[in-house]
Amino acid sequence: MVKRDSNRMHNRSIRYFFPVILLFLILLSSCDGNDPSVNAGRLRVKLTDATDISIKELYLDIRELAVYATDTTSMEGEWVTLEYNGGQYNLLQLLNEKSVQLVDQYFPAGKTLRRVRLVLGHDNRFVTFTEKPYPLQLPPEIIEGVVVDLREPVPIMSHIIAGLTIDVNAALSVWESNGNYFLDPSVRAFPEAYGASLRGSVAPPRAAAFVAIMQHPDTLFTLPETDGKFGFPGLQKGEWEVFIKAAEGSLYADTAFVWDIDTTGVVNKSSITLPLSTAIPSPSE
Repeated sequence: MVKRDSNRMHNRSIRYFFPVILLFLILLSSCDGNDPSVNAGRLRVKLTDATDISIKELYLDIRELAVYATDTTSMEGEWVTLEYNGGQYNLLQLLNEKSVQLVDQYFPAGKTLRRVRLVLGHDNRFVTFTEKPYPLQLPPEIIEGVVVDLREPVPIMSHIIAGLTIDVNAALSVWESNGNYFLDPSVRAFPEAYGASLRGSVAPPRAAAFVAIMQHPDTLFTLPETDGKFGFPGLQKGEWEVFIKAAEGSLYADTAFVWDIDTTGVVNKSSITLPLSTAIPSPSE
């Protein structure tokens, strides 16, 4: 009798044990399906700017961000809207490699990012040095978004952080027609580790110079910091023409030279001292 009762209890335990294990496995599988970090990399998107010396403030109203992602084995893909709540950014605060982070999220591994799309709102505007604000209209062709090909694809790998930089060239993004001002962003997009970062400084600070660099098809501008330092991120190898223009009336001369970038990473240039101008001021000055 005791042995038979023991067997009955053993069979009953087995009968209840397997459903409990099955339920546990189902719940575990469900948890994995809801965890975005499983088999995923981390995607971070940053915004930076190349300036316009005639504008004091330029506000970009971004409503939505999306990336075009393909499988690693195929060029066919789909647009994926990123986890981004929108915002307004004064681009002229993002000079000389400064940036603001827009997105930090998990993204499925095994994908490759090839394009980025910015959907803009209707509160874009700029402010001149006379403190006068001007609204910026959007041309019809970019109402649904500004699509930019990445300079280099961004692969998403499991448990690896992938950085993407969006660089808006303020100087080439605003234009006027019949008294109305329009915003048509000139944008570069590239992996955070793409190419080289060019860094230098201009002296003396009282020259109030601005710096322009050119390599087809790019023309980039910046205003040095108060200590004269400047920087440009995301530059491809090759020769870059560098122009440094002193402010009118500063008594300093402009200068120009070619900067040959033959490596990736940070390229530092020693301080560039502008010579005194040899021009003779006119009697009216």
